[in-house]
Amino acid sequence: MQMEAQSLQHNGAMKSLICIHKNESGEPHGEIFNRYLKKPIAFTGVMSLINKMDDLCDQTGYPQAYNHYRSFGEKKKPQEIGIMNEAKNDMSDSLLESKTGDKATFIIQVQFRQNSSWQGTITWAERKKTQRYRSTLEMIKLMDSALAEEEEIPVEIIDWSKPSFDNLYINEK
Repeated sequence: MQMEAQSLQHNGAMKSLICIHKNESGEPHGEIFNRYLKKPIAFTGVMSLINKMDDLCDQTGYPQAYNHYRSFGEKKKPQEIGIMNEAKNDMSDSLLESKTGDKATFIIQVQFRQNSSWQGTITWAERKKTQRYRSTLEMIKLMDSALAEEEEIPVEIIDWSKPSFDNLYINEK
């Protein structure tokens, strides 16, 4: 699948191509491509994807985090992911534009990192649909809904007007 040339060029530091090659038990597996990476980064699950993209943001300095994450233990040093320190890069735009995932392909642009989350846009490349997301969780849910639709997984619609448990609350007199 050939993507439009402009799709990965503007603000390339944090416009990443996410190729999902398999989806095991709701956990996506694939690769992250970015024009400032020496080679693609493999990920095995949602947390792996988020942590590696966050490390990429930290190492490129864009977008700058507005606050630092807290932790229960010692803070881990971000994994070195082999970014390019100069304008020249090993992965050309044409190489990035030709990459696709076996299950789905997304172009994720992180525009801001505020309130310990991300804000930006996500494009589902196969369907040419773009959505803005206000949090990392919302971005993950958009990806999950695309993968479910791609695999034609029936989604149960919950009727919130009906109680799910008959005796959930006891009326006290």
